[in-house]
Formats: sequence, structure tokens, C-alpha cells
Amino acid sequence: MSVVHVPKERGLELRLLIVPFVLCGVLTAYLTRLWFLQVVMSEDLREKADTSGLIPVTRLAPRGKIVDRAGRLVGGVAPTFVVTAQPRTTLKNREALELVASILRIEPEVLRKAIAKVSDSGDIPVPVYIGADVAAASEIAERHDEMPGFAVETQAMRYYTEPVLTGQLTGYVRVAGENDLKRLHSMGILNPAQYVGIAGLERQYEKLLMGSPGTEQVAVDARRRPLRSLGSLAPIAGSTLNLTLDMKLQSVAMNLLVGKRGSIVALDPRNGEVLCMASSPSYDVSMFQNGISKEDYKSLLDDPSKPMFFRATGAAYAPGSTFKVVTTVAAWLSGRFNPNTFTFCPGYIQVGTRKTKCLGKHGSISYNNAFAKSCNTYFGHLAVVAGRDNMLKACELLGLGKKTGLDLPAESSGIVPTPDWWDKKRDRRWALGDLVNFGMGQGELATTPLQMACALAAIANKGVSYRPHLLRSVTSPVPGAKPVLVEPVKLGEVSATDEQWQLLFRALNSVITDGTARSVAQISGLNWGGKTGSAENRKDHETHSWFIGMAPLEQPEIVICVMVENAGHGSDVAAPIATKCVKHWLVDRARSPEVQ
Repeated sequence: MSVVHVPKERGLELRLLIVPFVLCGVLTAYLTRLWFLQVVMSEDLREKADTSGLIPVTRLAPRGKIVDRAGRLVGGVAPTFVVTAQPRTTLKNREALELVASILRIEPEVLRKAIAKVSDSGDIPVPVYIGADVAAASEIAERHDEMPGFAVETQAMRYYTEPVLTGQLTGYVRVAGENDLKRLHSMGILNPAQYVGIAGLERQYEKLLMGSPGTEQVAVDARRRPLRSLGSLAPIAGSTLNLTLDMKLQSVAMNLLVGKRGSIVALDPRNGEVLCMASSPSYDVSMFQNGISKEDYKSLLDDPSKPMFFRATGAAYAPGSTFKVVTTVAAWLSGRFNPNTFTFCPGYIQVGTRKTKCLGKHGSISYNNAFAKSCNTYFGHLAVVAGRDNMLKACELLGLGKKTGLDLPAESSGIVPTPDWWDKKRDRRWALGDLVNFGMGQGELATTPLQMACALAAIANKGVSYRPHLLRSVTSPVPGAKPVLVEPVKLGEVSATDEQWQLLFRALNSVITDGTARSVAQISGLNWGGKTGSAENRKDHETHSWFIGMAPLEQPEIVICVMVENAGHGSDVAAPIATKCVKHWLVDRARSPEVQ
């Protein structure tokens, strides 16, 4: 009998299910990821696909404020209408460009060039015109459909409260050119702001004023069209410059120079602070705000009165009799000076066959009277007593023949006829007549009004001189920051006895009490001193009119130098101007005191 074996039923083995489960899981994950990318992330991925790069867009930082010593605003920032353009779009649309130019009342070529300069921005909106008026800005905004690529926004832009009174000191700002960028790079400013200082304090203190521009990362497509912002950093405003300048005194000085060519410099001799620095004629620096036209710029350059020439620091003239304070110091250095020695003045001084006129026939005259009457004969002889070397040494000690170091970009050194200078510039030997002229402040000698103010400041301070400066303190833009004061810089010292200083102080005082300025320089209740000067320049012109003064005599708080070109005697023009300035500072201002 046979036996039939029936096979056992085998159970489902787990290991046979592993592979299907794994395949199912992978497929599910893949499908889920695919759904996520195509549905959830579709918009983001589409933008990333369109994005071809990132462009950093600079946001202009508000320029730091400039204020005077009493906190009065000199240079501020204000919201200004700015016309922006998308270069790629606007350069192709001539009709729109011409329409915007007509609304702004400028030549289309001017606008086209402004856009072409920033053409690398593609279609990122960039400023191309600053300072549109309300009517123009409104029309461009309302008609934007007719001008694709153009828009209007507001930015904080520089303006000046008194662009004529202080323009030559502040300078102005403009879009940086190639030369400006090279200069700034050499100063270590690698990423300058769009608008930079071109002259004056704006240029001198660029690092403090420019602040830190803000930046925004903008994603662009292949045609450099903006897609979206990827984040930004807010701009940081520049620091505030607190000046030594007093705007009211500056206004008084400028008004006194109206219709004249000349300058006024006033300093605090105790620390070198510039209280006012006026030059006339001046010009309106706001003309440069939107880029001055070639015609206007040429008009300024061709103007025979030279309004862009800053006479206070850039013009050097023979100082005339104001230089007699220097001749006095030179005589001290010689050790041969005796104020009681008399010199006979017949109305002229003669060297060889040449006679030089004196202001009068003074007869036998000693130092104090000679100084008060401005006797050329006496001081010509005194220069001979002092000698050439001591004359040059006195110039050096009082800062003549070199730049003062004022914190402005440009300054003249003037001329002091040293042996080296003489050998290079003259084809004859130095003679006795040259020394006599030197002592009278004439001949081969030229000083700036600032230099003469500094020389007298050293004398007012009994020999101690300080570098003149316009910056009094700096205030950081950080909230709650306190001003950081600028420390005075001592330049040098003239050694003399107190008796010698008092002798010169009395001589300066005698000019006003009974000398050449006695009828024009009296100030009730104020004891002060000064020196008039009338410097010859050309035979067919009036002399340059000079005056230097210091007040009060006992403890001088102000020294002043006034120089008016071709105006006649110092007593007729310069001295009355200086008197009004000193009176304002020490008398009128005391009646209505302000923060100092």
C-alpha cells in the first residue's frame, strides 16, 4: 500500500515583504518631493530660475550737519525731490527722455548724459536729477505712464542756509567724478558716497561728513531687471561739524565788504579759533547743487572780480605798514633796539639816489610816535638796525612765508624774500634799499590776510601762536553723543620780555588814541590797539587798504585783519570796517548774549 505525502502549507515570510515596502517608501518620498517642488515651491523656484545675479543698491546716507559756534545751522539736509531713471529702459525711449527734460527745464542731452553715467545699473532705478521743484515732481509722478522707467522719490540732500555768506568756506558737494574717486581712494575711502565734498570744509572733512551709505541686495534677471529685495542695511548719517565760526559776525563782515574786493579775518588769539573769514566778492554755492551749466561756470571764471577766489587765504599782497609789528620784533632779536633813540624824518627816506616818501615830515621822532604816525623813515632805519637775518627770523617766528595750517584744502604761502628765493627770482644782488623796503612792508614781500591775523594773534598772546582752525568740535550721529572738542595746536613762541610786549601794546594803542586811526577807530568803553597800512601795488592804482587790530588791549579776545584792494589808505577804509566788526563782537554782542 502506497503512502501519499501532502506538502505542508508555508506561512508568509516577512523577508519577502521587505523589498516591496522599501520600493513603495522610496516611490512615495519621491512623489511627495516632486509634489512639494512643483506645487508648494513653484513660485520660489520660478524666481530663482529667472534670477541671474544680485546687485547691491546703495542708499544715500544723510550728510552730517554743519553748525556755527552758537549752534546756528550752516549746512543741513532736507528732503529733496529726486528724479530716478532705469538706465536700460530710459536710454531707449527718446520721447520719454525729452518729455522729462522739458518738465525739468533742462536740455535733453544733459539728462541723457546723467543717465549714461549710471548705465551699468541696468534697470535698477538710480538718481539722475536732484532738486526738482514741486510742480515738476508732481507732473512726472502723475504722468508716469508716459515716461516708462522714470520716477520721483525723496532723498535727504545737502543745502546751505547762507550759500553766499559761507559758500567759500563750506564748499559744496556733487556726484563724484573719476578724479574725486582717485583722491578719496588715496585717503583710504574705498567706498565713497554718491555725493562728495568738492571744496572747502565739505572736502576737508569728507570722512566725518559722508556717513555710511545703506545697501540693499536686489535680485535681478538676465536683463538686469529687479525681481525682489533680499535684505538691506539702513544708512548711518555723518557726524555734525561744530565750527568756531560765528554766523552773525560773518554776516557783519560780508555786509561791510559789499561792493569791495577784499577780505576780513578774525581770530581768537587764545586758541586759534576762526571767528569769521569773509572774502568779497563771493558767489552762491547752491548754483552747483544740480551741476552748474557750462555757461554759468564760465561766467564765474571770467568775472574780473574773481568771485571764486578766496582772498582771505589765497591772495598775497604787500602788507604795507601793518608789517611794522614784525620789524619791531626783528629789532628785539638784534639786541640793538632802543625805543628812546630818535630818527630824523624829513618826509622821506633816501637810499642812494632813491627817495621813498613818508606819510609826513615828522622831524625827530622816537619809536612810539613813529609807530602811531606810521613813519616809513623810522622803520626803514629800524630794519637796517635789525639786519636782514633778524628780519627773516622774525617772519619765521610769526608764521610768515609759509602756510598757517588752516583746515581748508588750499592756502597760499605768501612770499618772504629769503636768500634762496632771491637767488632764484632776481637777477641782481640784495641791496640796502631792499632791506629798507622790507622794514616798511613793501618790496619783495607778500602776505595773506590770514597770515597777518595770525602774526598779530601771536603778539596779542605775548609770543605764543596757535594754528588757526575752523572746526571746534565733532558730534557723532549716535543718539546722546557729546561733542568731542578739537584741542588747540601750539605752533611756536617768540621770546621777549614783558617790558617789550607792553611797549608794542602801547604803540598799537597809540595808533587808535592819537595816531593814524584816531578819527575812525574809537570804541566807547573799549581800550584796544591796531595798525593801519597802505600798500603800493601798481602806479595806476590806489594803494591796498590794510588794518590789523586786537581787543581788548589788556587781555585780547579777538584779533582782526581787514584788507581791501585798491581802496586807499588803511585809515580811510580798512580801519573803520575793523572797528565795526570789533564793536559787534565785544560790545553789541554782549548786549544780546548767545550760547558760545
